[in-house]
Amino acid sequence: MKLNYKLVLTVVSLGALLTASCQKETLDQAPQASLSAAGAIKDAATVNAATLGIYSGFQSGNYWGLRYFVFSDLYADNINHTGTFPSFSAIWNVAILPDNTEVSAMWNSMYSTINRANTVIAAVPTIADPTLDKDKALAEARVLRANVYFDLIRYWGGSNTGFNQVGGVGVPLILTPTLTEADASPKARATEAAVMGQVIADLDFAIGVSTFGNTNTTGRVGKNYAKALRARVALYMADYATALSYSNELIASGTYTLTPGATYKDIWANKNTKESLWEVQFEPTNSNSIAFFYYTTANGGRNEIATSSGLNTAHEAGDLRQAINATATGGTASNLKTLKYTRAATGDDNVVMFRLSELYLIRAEARAMGTAPDLVNALADVNVIRTRAGLAASAAATAPDLLTAILKERRIELAHEGHRFFDLKRTNKLASTVGAAYFGTVGAINNSFKALWPIPQREVLTSGGIIAQNTGY
Repeated sequence: MKLNYKLVLTVVSLGALLTASCQKETLDQAPQASLSAAGAIKDAATVNAATLGIYSGFQSGNYWGLRYFVFSDLYADNINHTGTFPSFSAIWNVAILPDNTEVSAMWNSMYSTINRANTVIAAVPTIADPTLDKDKALAEARVLRANVYFDLIRYWGGSNTGFNQVGGVGVPLILTPTLTEADASPKARATEAAVMGQVIADLDFAIGVSTFGNTNTTGRVGKNYAKALRARVALYMADYATALSYSNELIASGTYTLTPGATYKDIWANKNTKESLWEVQFEPTNSNSIAFFYYTTANGGRNEIATSSGLNTAHEAGDLRQAINATATGGTASNLKTLKYTRAATGDDNVVMFRLSELYLIRAEARAMGTAPDLVNALADVNVIRTRAGLAASAAATAPDLLTAILKERRIELAHEGHRFFDLKRTNKLASTVGAAYFGTVGAINNSFKALWPIPQREVLTSGGIIAQNTGY
């Protein structure tokens, strides 16, 4: 069963609750102009509708519908800005100002999605419907909330040298729904440790719910996605034992399989393959503008972004992924695009949130960087990915060499999927890779603060200084 997170309800009161319906699930609810959030979620059916509203938040073009993952590659070295938007140009040039409209739009979209999750989480315990599995409903909403808070920390939190460092900053941690004007009072930023602690608590809760399994409804998160996200979070926190445990469990389960290298493009051409743990779903009636932003005007797009020459030349000779990551399809020989997003006319490219290949690379890094390094098996994991790509095995033999090899494979394997800036930030390699002029110190100018994005200016100003700006902006 395929899911369509199509929005059908509008709730006023500060955008407190937005719900959704599924065209292919049994849910018949007439659209209304507005309704009270307090009474909107009252049984299993309305919990389901409200939960679908959380998913629709992920679809926003200001979140996983385009900007969140594109900007990670644009802010680093995988994507070039080829269009006309000054706000995109500022990100590409690592010259973001606090009043950048993209920054504000992303922040607002993500907190709106958190508010949807908080509304469900607050309502579920009060519902008397015996058909509602409360723990299961809470688990799903908490996984989604954890995802958003982790995503917020990746751009706006941590420190100049990575994550889980002394003095790392966080974002406002809001765990109750905004239903009234009083609920919208500004909240100071929590520490990075507090936010990441909540992310881990949400994921651990979901993993511990026995009835929260792996849904048969395509497009909804299940326990395996919670475990995969827990592994990714652990990697960022340098908790290599946890990253190893969950990545090893998911790989060993045999639930997911790597798409053969010869048909690598089918991961995106076919949607929801056996390699994916979760994809945000899109349809022509519930679409995105991803391919439109990539494609040239001659190919039905706006030519706003393109594959960088650095990403193109990073591929070794014979790498089967190069034709996917850097193609003239949708562009030209000098304006390369990607085959991961090709549906410019219909806008129904799915966004892959987690793939089996990333689990191999997480396990490789955890094995190489843990307290008892397992370099042999770390190398074996790297070579699983290289072999699939049609490449010879790597011979990296030391932990530093393996980390270099892993980061290279992550750059190419996960290109155009929103990992590059975060990988360089968490490993403290922004200055050495993208350039000291952008992220380091040159003479009297220290740009290391740019490892964190500015808090939107409007948030700082309207809070009366309660929400502190990141240092340097």
